[in-house]
Amino acid sequence: MRFPEGRGGTVAPGRAEFAIQVEADLLGFQGHFPQEPILPGVTQLDWAVHFGRLAFPGLGAFRGVDQLKFKEPIRPGEALVLQLEHDPERGRLRFALRGAAGPKSSGVVRFHPEG
Repeated sequence: MRFPEGRGGTVAPGRAEFAIQVEADLLGFQGHFPQEPILPGVTQLDWAVHFGRLAFPGLGAFRGVDQLKFKEPIRPGEALVLQLEHDPERGRLRFALRGAAGPKSSGVVRFHPEG
């Protein structure tokens, strides 16, 4: 499985929130420290873009990432909340992944508008 199931969706204009249960069989865990698996940062970024496209169709082409921070590892079995904020005028999608104990990762994904 590449993407986890995300429960939730758009909660306000320009904002969305998804509840995510991190299952052990996710592709991101394969080969990433088998004795002590953690979710790679690139997978977390992939999730932000995936769920961003679900919540805000028409994001456009990926342009880059800013302010990327990884605060705590994400392990199999964790429950997370993915918070998204979309600024269409600036072509930005801000994301934050939070667990029960606090922030896990955050950043801003930049997009070229579709057109």
